[in-house]
Amino acid sequence: MKNWRIILMIIILATSLLAIFLKPQYTGVEIAYISKTSPAKNILEQGDIIYSVNGEVVRNVDDWLRLTKNISGKVNIVAYKGRVKNSYELYVNETIGIDVMNVERTNINFGLDIRGGTRILMKPKGNVSSDVIEQIIGTLETRANIFGLREIKFYPIKTITGENFIQIEAAGIGRDVVENLLSQKGNFVAKITKPVFLKDGKGIFILGENRYDVKVLNESSGKIAVSNITLELNDSFVLDGIKFEYINKSGDELIFLGTAYEGKDIELVYSDPQHSAVIPRRGYYQFYFVVLVSREGAERFAKITAGIPQQMDLMSGEYYLKDSKIQLYIDQQLMSELRIAASLGGKVYTTPQIEGSRERMEDAVKEKLRLQTILRSGALPVSLEIVSIGIISPSLGEGFITSAINAALLAALVVVVIVFIKYRNIKVVLPMIFTGLAEIVIILGIAAKNDSGVWLFSMLLCIAFLLYNWVKKEEIDINSWLAVILIPIMGAAFPGSWTIDLAAIGGIIAAIGTGMDNMIVIADETIHGSTKKEIIYGLKDKIKRAFFIIFGAAFTTIAAMFPLMFVGVGLVRGFAITTIVGILVGVLITRPAYARIIEIAAKK
Repeated sequence: MKNWRIILMIIILATSLLAIFLKPQYTGVEIAYISKTSPAKNILEQGDIIYSVNGEVVRNVDDWLRLTKNISGKVNIVAYKGRVKNSYELYVNETIGIDVMNVERTNINFGLDIRGGTRILMKPKGNVSSDVIEQIIGTLETRANIFGLREIKFYPIKTITGENFIQIEAAGIGRDVVENLLSQKGNFVAKITKPVFLKDGKGIFILGENRYDVKVLNESSGKIAVSNITLELNDSFVLDGIKFEYINKSGDELIFLGTAYEGKDIELVYSDPQHSAVIPRRGYYQFYFVVLVSREGAERFAKITAGIPQQMDLMSGEYYLKDSKIQLYIDQQLMSELRIAASLGGKVYTTPQIEGSRERMEDAVKEKLRLQTILRSGALPVSLEIVSIGIISPSLGEGFITSAINAALLAALVVVVIVFIKYRNIKVVLPMIFTGLAEIVIILGIAAKNDSGVWLFSMLLCIAFLLYNWVKKEEIDINSWLAVILIPIMGAAFPGSWTIDLAAIGGIIAAIGTGMDNMIVIADETIHGSTKKEIIYGLKDKIKRAFFIIFGAAFTTIAAMFPLMFVGVGLVRGFAITTIVGILVGVLITRPAYARIIEIAAKK
């Protein structure tokens, strides 16, 4: 315990335990989904913890199902929002419309196949082929990846009658994500209001270099003629290849709405800080981002804005095109409306800016990302409607974990017996068991979420500890410095994209198996087959030889796994990440500590 390597492992181990278990403990169930028709809509939210129903405490999902079965009328629900417990009165008519799952007791981010999650069945509107279904799934997968949704899977389903459906299985996604991101078709259109000013009932419709006569045919009804095209209010027409709508007549001014950009015109959606940001304003948060559009779309912008006079804004002193704005729509819903600078009139403009605002910064960031995601992924070929939403049972994952634990205990027992028979020394066997368990805990600690502060504090503590030993003239190697920086950084950074699913458990088993092999190599090189004199005088050389073998094998495995972190998907990626993390933990923290324990044991 006086050796600095062993103490360093214990510090990292203690940090991992804090990262896993340092979490407020609630009695209740977590809300996974709230339906549109639920009386709890806009009252409770996904992630809230329901503590009791009509005075009875809810301890698990079974309690919830029992208490809410056939429930109706006035219902009292006590729930936690964050750490605040409040009471809510609901009136249930047909169904309470809330799906729940058991509260996680640790900070480990378990995957869909272990914890359970949400199953959503969506149906394309109209008759679609299998090719269209595959196209829809491809677009949805792109949206999920850009938006950062973890543990989400898409499956095509075809019924006996030939109807096509899409099944989505995901862990912890809310109603807003389903309705506003996944099921939204995503048709983007940018339209520009174009005024035409009249004199004696006549005017000129300027479109680039072309001029078209405009004449009022009926003052009271607003009937007009544009280049011999007769139009009533709200009529649509095409002029010079551009779609227009005649939307208003006010005095001596006509207002048209021209389509400048469509979804197919978007070539790039910027997300870098120079072109995308959320800015705090007084009482709200404004977001914006820039898109790059095609040359054809930019030329339509130039034609529509040509000939519009400029006007100074008395508040800002800036000049804008008079009575002209660019309106941005997604699925015919107006997302933002922006004034057009006078300097852009009649110019080929390829980088329009999309803006919006929300009261909370979190909502502004989420809305900006949602719009960027839809624009990047493109529109779905058809609209989708939600058929059903349900909760996936985690029973399969729980059964797998139970089987994995039983198998691991049996394997550990066999290894312990074999190692003890070989070395006949409990001082070799017990440290091997402790080190193997420490590796598992540290891997899970790195995977834990909401633990950045714990790991950053651990980094500072470990650096201070190594500096103290360095001042005391201890031999501190470069691997130890790498360990106290790299391990905490992984612990603080990984939780956003790494979940413990069945593949990750497989990676942990593989890493621990490799670790046991390495520790046997260390023990064999250090103790087995040597006299005491050879042990004393050749110990360091033997440990160096053992670590040469260990590092060579470790870096070979990392080199094989590393590409899979980027080109692999699903099970392959999760397995690769866990294996690499397990190997790094072993070669940098636990196995050097084990080597020091064996070295001390050998000298005795």
